[in-house]
Amino acid sequence: MIRGVFRLKPAVFEARNVSKQYRSGFALQGLDMKIMEGDIYGFVGENGAGKTTLMKIIGGLVQPTDGRILLFGQQGKKELCAARRRVGFLIEMPALYPHMSAEENLTFYHHVLGIRNPKRIGEALRAVALTDTGNKRTSEYSLGMRQRLGLAVALLGSPQLLVLDEPINGLDPAGIVDMRHILERLAKEEGVTILISSHILGELQLLATRYGFIHKGSLVQEIAAGELLKSAQAMICIAAPNAEKTAELLKQRLQIPDISVNTAGELQIPKASVDLERLMAVLLQEGIPVEGFNLSVPNLEHYYMDLIGGVKR
Repeated sequence: MIRGVFRLKPAVFEARNVSKQYRSGFALQGLDMKIMEGDIYGFVGENGAGKTTLMKIIGGLVQPTDGRILLFGQQGKKELCAARRRVGFLIEMPALYPHMSAEENLTFYHHVLGIRNPKRIGEALRAVALTDTGNKRTSEYSLGMRQRLGLAVALLGSPQLLVLDEPINGLDPAGIVDMRHILERLAKEEGVTILISSHILGELQLLATRYGFIHKGSLVQEIAAGELLKSAQAMICIAAPNAEKTAELLKQRLQIPDISVNTAGELQIPKASVDLERLMAVLLQEGIPVEGFNLSVPNLEHYYMDLIGGVKR
């Protein structure tokens, strides 16, 4: 019998003990991080945590004070410069010429970036669904259209890694969904690895396959999306009067010790530990009115807040 060879995916990006110090203090401190080929890596952290600083280091816009980075296994000034040609960047707002159309903007960047294949202009426009904008000036574009055009600029060089800093910031719901679908297609159909930061954690949870949590310049944890879902259990949340008293009563009647009251004053009961019909029957028998009822599923935002709550310093 011929056995298949299992090949580990290579690391597209690595940060090894990376620090960046300014006069005001450390933006990054001893950061270790790894992004594997095929990841959609959700980079999660509060404002000022160091996300944009690391992205600028990847792009060569900022130099680390200490430590080193590797791109596609390459390190050293000359090697990193060559490796960056395989990376597309959308950091902060895209720099677009407002009097130009989408195609004219891409034509300009096509020459600036030294891209030899002219077909990439049309391909990039198709990738972000901007082929029907004609001669419309970008000054007339919605924020979502400008973000998509900025992404098209990042795609001109057929990158193997996309670095996206808050690409859905300020977008309306339709624009957010459009951007998510574009990134999913790039990852699944074209095999592009993506590093993406966002404050909209619910949306990031729909997209990312792996997460890195950064807090005050240090990477607190890396975790796969599947592991995150397994780490938290679904909870039945019930709004009822006298929550603390009701919790104690239910613990006795249902023989479930881990019933608690959350910060919103709701009863929290692990879904796996209770029969829903039995629960409702006890509430009815005791004359406890149910003012609200919902199921809380594993949540990226809650996971992050619980995580940094244990590492505050």
